[in-house]
Amino acid sequence: MSTSQTVLIIGGTSGIGRDTAKLLASRGDAVIVAGRTQSRAQATARDIGGGAVGLEIDLTDMDSIRAAAAATGPIDHLVLSAAALAYAPFRELAIDDARNVFEAKFWGYYRAVQVFGPLLPPDTGSITFFSGVAADRPAPGTVAVTAVNAAVEGLTRSLAVELAPVRVNAVSPGMTDTEGWSHLPDDQKAAAFEQQAKSLPTGRIGRPEDLASTVLHLIDNGFTTGTIHHVDGGARLV
Repeated sequence: MSTSQTVLIIGGTSGIGRDTAKLLASRGDAVIVAGRTQSRAQATARDIGGGAVGLEIDLTDMDSIRAAAAATGPIDHLVLSAAALAYAPFRELAIDDARNVFEAKFWGYYRAVQVFGPLLPPDTGSITFFSGVAADRPAPGTVAVTAVNAAVEGLTRSLAVELAPVRVNAVSPGMTDTEGWSHLPDDQKAAAFEQQAKSLPTGRIGRPEDLASTVLHLIDNGFTTGTIHHVDGGARLV
């Protein structure tokens, strides 16, 4: 497949999104990395190189999404890895905090597809969402995350039918070593990673590049749609 494609990655300024952008740029794709602040998006684009462009998009603001679409024009592929998650026991999690998880992720993805979907080529375009292993293996304190990831997976299957022949898929990561764990002290993070690694058939936790290569596969494979690709080290099995 030609690598002269334009790929917009919303949530591309950190972690899995950033590694995906780097991988795509390294093979010659025109990459647009979007985040909530213009300065960080531009800094990430400079770090990636290869002509990458930084763009500000707030998924909770339809005007922001429309302005970004006017700036990008037609794109070939849309990747949505942005999320704002909240962890707390059900009885302690404020409804507003749970609602914010859905507002940023589920409704954010929904808005983005409404605006950017018409800019995709119908014969070769694709949309890739991110869900998460909690949709299959919920744990105490993950109620909002579990629910939003399950909702994203339902959205994936529905849009794969409704937007066809544009392809729509989702990637479901397990525990992955990204900035999302930076809120923990180093010793606690290392202990959590070690404990999880010992429980997994792979014997290690995920790396951002594990997920980036999966996104590349879903962009390139023209016969894959409506699927949830689990990249979780076998977490669903143990």
